[in-house]
Amino acid sequence: MNSKDRILEAAERIVVRDGVSHLTLDAVAAEAGLSKGGVLYNYPTKEALINGMVRRLLDLYETRMMRLLEQDPDPVGRRLRAYLNASFPEPNEEYQRALQVSAALLAALSTNPALLEPVREQFRKWRDWICEDGLDIVDGAIVRLAAEGLWLADLFGLAALEPELRRQVLHRLRDLTRKPSTSSESTTSGSRHGEANRVTVPAMHRAGSRRSAGRARKRKRQP
Repeated sequence: MNSKDRILEAAERIVVRDGVSHLTLDAVAAEAGLSKGGVLYNYPTKEALINGMVRRLLDLYETRMMRLLEQDPDPVGRRLRAYLNASFPEPNEEYQRALQVSAALLAALSTNPALLEPVREQFRKWRDWICEDGLDIVDGAIVRLAAEGLWLADLFGLAALEPELRRQVLHRLRDLTRKPSTSSESTTSGSRHGEANRVTVPAMHRAGSRRSAGRARKRKRQP
């Protein structure tokens, strides 16, 4: 294990065990068994250390997602399935630790919103990548947002689902990733509907004109 990984793992242990308020360069050096100079060489400031921790979480998530992608033989929706399954890994202990680290980092990031920009940029990239998955774009957005909402609910302990209901929800979301895009059919249907409207509206005008002409002729015949 290189020195950067030792430092980041030590920092994670501190925030999980003691809380983010105890995350200092001195504490990390002691936890990692390194000199403070060794920590400063890799991470000159606490902000740089937090950035490194965030990047490590994102990289671990993406590595897990790419592994799941390679294992999925079905090309339709597999990007979104990898995103979904990587968000809720097994065993549960791994997931719970990731939540603990994420919660601590979120507290640290809240004091400096600029540190969130790498997270925003990464999520934008994942969103755009998922959109090229052969899925209906609305179904894809529903699954992605539901997964992110469930993850945030777990992160903050908000109205947790019963285990069986949670399993069924995740199963339903996975089912949605197997529905191919129907956008071309919808476009064709919409075009046909538009053509029908274009035919119907002039026809109504012609019918109205004929009725008006008929009434005019009838008035002329009256004494």
